[in-house]
Amino acid sequence: MTMHIIEDEAFGAYIQSDLADFISLSLLISKLSPDKIPRHMVARILLEASKCEELLDAFGAPRNKYWAPVRMATAVAKAFSRVIYNMFHIYYSAKGYNLLEVEGDFISATRESLFSLLKVFVKASGHFIKVVKRMKLNKMPVPATEYRFNNTPIDGKLKANLRRKTAENPRDTAVFLATSFLNLAEECNWLDVHKKLKPGQYHSCIPDTINEVRLRHVANDFHNLQSTYDTYLSASDIAESDENLPVMRGQITVVFHLLDTVVTLVHFYERHSLSNWNTSLESSIENKKLLAIIIEYFIAFTDKYVVATQELCRNVLKSYAIQGEIEVPIPNYRGFHVRPSTLIAKIIIHYGSEVRMKLDGTIYDASLPLELFRANEELNQRKREAVTKYSLDHKLVKNDAGASYEAPLMKRILRAVFLDLLEKQKIMIYDNDYSFDDIELHMNETLAEFIKRAIVLYLAMGKIDITSGDTVCFQGDSRVLEDIKTLADSGYGEDKFGNNVVLPKSLSYLKR
Repeated sequence: MTMHIIEDEAFGAYIQSDLADFISLSLLISKLSPDKIPRHMVARILLEASKCEELLDAFGAPRNKYWAPVRMATAVAKAFSRVIYNMFHIYYSAKGYNLLEVEGDFISATRESLFSLLKVFVKASGHFIKVVKRMKLNKMPVPATEYRFNNTPIDGKLKANLRRKTAENPRDTAVFLATSFLNLAEECNWLDVHKKLKPGQYHSCIPDTINEVRLRHVANDFHNLQSTYDTYLSASDIAESDENLPVMRGQITVVFHLLDTVVTLVHFYERHSLSNWNTSLESSIENKKLLAIIIEYFIAFTDKYVVATQELCRNVLKSYAIQGEIEVPIPNYRGFHVRPSTLIAKIIIHYGSEVRMKLDGTIYDASLPLELFRANEELNQRKREAVTKYSLDHKLVKNDAGASYEAPLMKRILRAVFLDLLEKQKIMIYDNDYSFDDIELHMNETLAEFIKRAIVLYLAMGKIDITSGDTVCFQGDSRVLEDIKTLADSGYGEDKFGNNVVLPKSLSYLKR
């Protein structure tokens, strides 16, 4: 179907009645003091701006030079009314969130940022009315008396007398929420960008570090946590008896609202910053001021509450953790050296739980890499014992272990034993030079002693490793053990030659 072309000025008369409420409310707001604008008026203009934006888009206004300023005005009104409405919600609801103590006065910062944006809203509405008059769109204004916006003070609470529900597997849900929050905290550690930049540098982090796609993704993740809590834990027996759970819910909620709201401002900055501004409509806010609100209020307080909540989540995990035990093989490459020990410790620190490693009756604190390094002493002793056993059991040594021969013959036997052990996967080589030419025969050294000394020397030099088949036992929080088991199944992050391997998605927090 071919669409006919509408003349620019004729289009005004055609949609005048559809724009009437948006224009009238903009006129009303342009005349109000910022602190006199009621929340419900903001909600109504958000509705009207959204309706007008959709209508103008359907007619192609964004690509029309004459109507583009009106279309941009709807975008400005829609963006700022949505942000302001959300901030009213944050301001009035914050006292019920059981917020943790963080640096800075969150309530005061919310009030100041809200007032700043209300001033922007008044200014933007005034700019739009100038466009309306220029385009002669103010012929059908709705009288201000037609609108009634009460500002009912919220100064009390109804009785909480609804019967509490009994949640199914509430402990599992609490552990899931705490674990998920900790994982999300690792994913959004980039929020600390506010600590690294001076005001004059704020623009440099958008869109590389902060952008609407990234923010929306993280906001949705926190919203899912809030939804899970409200569905399975809210008003339950366990939430009533454990004060940590409502506090955790409050932090999840405030983080979600801050992220969900700042998405709109970042979108506005990316799409409608001064470099892209339609010169027919005067800008209502300077980029510097907008960036200050985005970084110093939204990003900074989101980061602070995410960081503050991590310890709370770890306490929840300790309260509801199910203790367990797993047995896993030791790392293929050099045992518990730096990489596997560090990754194990990072898993445990991530959850904040206590996990022990048990080896031959000795207990090690698995959250400390140095403790795991210490276990290598025992493991290396086992490897040396395994070398002795492998050597003495070999057919070329078994019956002549105590004999002594000339050096060339001893080395030929050593080389034959070594190749057999390699073929049977009793040893792994990291250096292809295993000629043993550099090993001198000691006086009166027996065949068994020479072979054991040579292999132990190559083990100490890092040229080979012994496959002992040893396992260790980890004891502690079952969720932590599950991740350690996943790590062990992935070779502790390395192949048998010590090269990095890609870790499973469930361990993605270890990469940060």
